[in-house]
Amino acid sequence: MTFYEIWSLVAQAFIAIVATATVIVYYHQLRVMGRQLTAMQDSSRAESGLGLIAFLQSQEIRDARRVVRSVLSQKPIADWSQAERDAAAMVVANYDVAAALLRSGLLSVELVTTNWGPSIKHCYAILEPFIEELRARPGGHEKYWSNFRWLRDQCA
Repeated sequence: MTFYEIWSLVAQAFIAIVATATVIVYYHQLRVMGRQLTAMQDSSRAESGLGLIAFLQSQEIRDARRVVRSVLSQKPIADWSQAERDAAAMVVANYDVAAALLRSGLLSVELVTTNWGPSIKHCYAILEPFIEELRARPGGHEKYWSNFRWLRDQCA
């Protein structure tokens, strides 16, 4: 074997070792990136959950739910004042938006149904005639507030 052949074999062996090491390093980096991506997704879900909780727990929304659950539950819909109708509309709209976010897959449905399930079911039962009234108005549509109904069904 000539010096050139020996040198060629040594160079090829070195290149093979470097290539193998490079593949190992890239594989390790891909695994780390995968874990980072998972951590970022989990963080994003947690942040979205906190945002939804803040949305549902704002004082204005809590007051509107209190009106629906304690005042409107005791009155026929024909006797609701304009302020009470505004509170009802706020509850319907906010639970509908929350349900739309949940349906998009951004958040865990269980987060909301576990913590607000009784309120959702109670509010829907009280507000169903109001929702039907709004759907029956000119320009209304049967699909309006269907996310709220879906959310109520998820609570069952």
